[in-house]
Amino acid sequence: MMYPMPSWVYDSVVYQIFPDRFFIGKGKTVEDKKDLYLKRGGVIEKWGVPPRKLPGAQHVKIFYGGDLWGIAEKVDYFEELGINVLYLTPIFLSDTNHKYDTIDYFRVDPQFGGKRAFLHLLRVLHERNMKLILDGVFNHVGSQHPWFKKAKRNDPEYVNRFFLYKDRHRSWFDVGSLPELNVEVEEVKEYILKVVEHYLKLGIDGWRLDCGHDLGPTVNLWINMKVKEFSAEKYLVSEIWTYPAGWDMVDGLMNYNFRNLVLSYVNGETDSIGFHLERAYRETKNIFGCWNMLDSHDTPRLATMVPDRDLRKLAVVLQFTYPGVPLVYYGTEIGLTGGEDPECRATMEWNREKWDVDLFEFYKKMIRLRRTDPGLRFGEFVLLNDSPLAFLRKAPHPLQNTIVVVNPGEEKVLVLSIPDGKIMNTTPLVDVFSGERFHVDGGVVKLPLPARSFRILKPEDLRVGKYRLYKRV
Repeated sequence: MMYPMPSWVYDSVVYQIFPDRFFIGKGKTVEDKKDLYLKRGGVIEKWGVPPRKLPGAQHVKIFYGGDLWGIAEKVDYFEELGINVLYLTPIFLSDTNHKYDTIDYFRVDPQFGGKRAFLHLLRVLHERNMKLILDGVFNHVGSQHPWFKKAKRNDPEYVNRFFLYKDRHRSWFDVGSLPELNVEVEEVKEYILKVVEHYLKLGIDGWRLDCGHDLGPTVNLWINMKVKEFSAEKYLVSEIWTYPAGWDMVDGLMNYNFRNLVLSYVNGETDSIGFHLERAYRETKNIFGCWNMLDSHDTPRLATMVPDRDLRKLAVVLQFTYPGVPLVYYGTEIGLTGGEDPECRATMEWNREKWDVDLFEFYKKMIRLRRTDPGLRFGEFVLLNDSPLAFLRKAPHPLQNTIVVVNPGEEKVLVLSIPDGKIMNTTPLVDVFSGERFHVDGGVVKLPLPARSFRILKPEDLRVGKYRLYKRV
């Protein structure tokens, strides 16, 4: 049995932010804030200087100064872009810029403005009808967490909360600074649930679970039990880098399987992903709550993976038209580039003269379409053709259907049979981007496809004089 999906999820477009790299609030620079970083072993860097990998992972101690005050000041930008949900990577006390090594879950890091900035951001977002999702890192803590320090001193109350051996401890991917919690221990379980509930009470709208696969199905379930006990309208997404089916104890997962299929398709590594997308749709019970990913703080940037802008747009079309919740990683909408971590965590560019404005306008149009089109929000996925990929998002009424075609190859003509007996003969199908019109003839439509192109088609209610084609459907 699945918990019901929060109703607002179907209308959502998520924007992911790495807080240190987005914007510095209150008119300050990182120099003005340097004591917050230097006194805790950090190094400051000027905005716009590209991050680079350093020996011994020393790049995690380099700070650019972004904070929650700054995010709140950019609410007009979020509104202009059209997104309505923010997901922030961790904001709790930690000595690194990524903050996946928590010291205190109940303290918002002063480097980000502390609790005052957090509550201000939450208020500003909710005033604009936007949601906030926080990152819950519960598989491991940082080595400076008080519990771990006590466990290392063999305090009997804390030793069993970790996995300690003679001269070492179990840690995430064997990174010693990230000791894994023993989530089966009752005190650990209660601690995690208190953190989850604490921020729900403060007003957040959901959680993203870091390392959801490491937590395992049972822990994912009991965290969602706490979330849904608080409210059926609170959202829980888990970070699972696998085929998406089988994790329906949460509302959705970060769909990296989708990402890899789409990038392979638009980059010409395969000419056929329709079967895989259709199977995942059919087998993933919570597919509408999953995040359609193309990049994140853990992957190279989309513009680096797909340098050709036309092909990149095809990937974005699939991101916004496949069932699920589109997630835009900050800066991807303006063409930011970057390789593996930490290169993908560069500072946001706020000089519009340096933006890919055509790409930005394209994102705005896709976001507006996704948030207003019933077929794309909750329509069924019906595969129409595999190569090139074509599918129908079938809505309750045929005039709300949406047909999507993505052709990363050469120019061709595609003949589609539309398996909906309520799509009437002579119905015009209008391309929402180009305005071109194509007519259905006996349930079949012939579509000319330019090279490296897409079509998003909507049926039109044909009227001739007082005659209306869809008067009784």
